[in-house]
Amino acid sequence: MLFFASLAASADTHAPTYPVLSQQFSEQYNGLFHLDAITLEPLDARGNQATYSVKGDMSATEDLYAIVGMAADYQLVEKTWTKGKPVKFSAMMTATGTPESGWTTSFLSMQAAAKNVGHPLEDVNNQDKYLIVNDFGFDARLAKINADFAALKAKQQVSLTRQKELEQEIETLERQINASWGEDKNGKPLSRNDVQTALFQELYQFSRDNDPLKFENNYNATVYEPALAACQKKPDCDATPLRKARDIALSDQQRKYSVQHKIMSNKIKDEMAARDKALQPLWHKQGELNAELVKLSVNSEELQRRLERWDRDISYLRRNGVIH
Repeated sequence: MLFFASLAASADTHAPTYPVLSQQFSEQYNGLFHLDAITLEPLDARGNQATYSVKGDMSATEDLYAIVGMAADYQLVEKTWTKGKPVKFSAMMTATGTPESGWTTSFLSMQAAAKNVGHPLEDVNNQDKYLIVNDFGFDARLAKINADFAALKAKQQVSLTRQKELEQEIETLERQINASWGEDKNGKPLSRNDVQTALFQELYQFSRDNDPLKFENNYNATVYEPALAACQKKPDCDATPLRKARDIALSDQQRKYSVQHKIMSNKIKDEMAARDKALQPLWHKQGELNAELVKLSVNSEELQRRLERWDRDISYLRRNGVIH
């Protein structure tokens, strides 16, 4: 270690010692830099405070890097300091104190033969995250990544071609499915809902025509009430047989209605189930194709974003001289 290597003849022999300067230099720069060599040239002294012009060698205690750009998911960094490699510097230094009381020093207006930026990166060797632009292997790595993105672009084109094929296959299946439901009297294609609605119309009409409450009201108005009125004109009227007859008629109609309604409902259910079963292979195939299409589409969109971002970022970095 060098200290006071070229002091002026009138140098103050009471200046801070090298160990003091080295320790406080390191503390001022949070331990990132080490003072390797220094010469002092006194400029001014007042009381216990002196000002010096200093120059010498300093080194980083870690490799230091500065972020210079982004390219897709990669951070482009420049290595600004190499651990332990001496770098020439000059600065102003103030020193307050005496050999007896101790010293407080401060380095100002630092100028160094290296960029005054950078910080340690613990995972700088992670090649999926960082690209070191002034590393000797940078050009080869960038070329490899460009080739990888070119391969991804070709892969995406294959995916887009397959997506178009899937869309055509799905449309063909859709036409087959739609055609299976037939046409109306005007030749308009029917949907599943159209067919089911038409089948239920007959059931709805049956329900309207044979509604138990409607039957009961009609029976009362046309049978029971006239018979009851005629009976009540007689002094010995017994309406019990009339009520029993009404209850039997209503119960019988309710039973027949329920049986027929269930028969018609089951017939509709069976017919729709048979039609659905016939279409099940087409629906299943269509579902498989749709699932494949969605997966390819999502992956393709994500890949497109990555490709566009890479091209945009690389163009920006080249345009601004960060890379060549």
